[in-house]
Amino acid sequence: MDATFWSFVGLIVFIGIVLYLKVPAMVTKSLDERADKIRDELDEARKLREEAQALLAQYQGKRQEAEKEAEK
Repeated sequence: MDATFWSFVGLIVFIGIVLYLKVPAMVTKSLDERADKIRDELDEARKLREEAQALLAQYQGKRQEAEKEAEK
């Protein structure tokens, strides 16, 4: 028996251990949790951006009113 055969046997044993320990399920769960966290952060960033745009519009309106009042 040569080294190629034993390498193949080692690979099969390794894959068997990985599947027995349910590593793919753990990786999938971890990636799903990470995706949920990123989605939540993006939603929060979107809300903050909308609030900032509303505040900017409000302050620009106040500035324009102040400029008109200053002209009078």
